[in-house]
Order: sequence, then C-alpha cells, then structure tokens
Amino acid sequence: MKELDEQGRYNIAQVVATMTIEDMPPDIWTIENLKNLAVGAKTADQIINEIKKEYENG
Repeated sequence: MKELDEQGRYNIAQVVATMTIEDMPPDIWTIENLKNLAVGAKTADQIINEIKKEYENG
C-alpha cells in the first residue's frame, strides 16, 4: 500500500474525531478502509460493494 501523506493522515484523523464525538468510534476495519481510500488503493464503490457482499447473507 502507498504511504499516507500529511493531508491523508489529517483527513482520517478528522473522520475519526467526528465519529468519536458522535459516539461511533471507528473500528480497525473502518480505519483501514479510510486509508485505502486516501491512497487510492480502493474506490468508495469498491468498499461499498465489499460491505454489501459481507452482509448479503445475513
């Protein structure tokens, strides 16, 4: 995976802070998805499809 730049780290920190304020602290999997988005390893659509696939069978 590519290395996160300063802006990417800042953006992820902002999302984590916002989720925590809303009493929804992100798990490791969510943070990994955010990192993959930030470095361009995955698109939002790819991540959404992975999540849907994981939960499609209940």
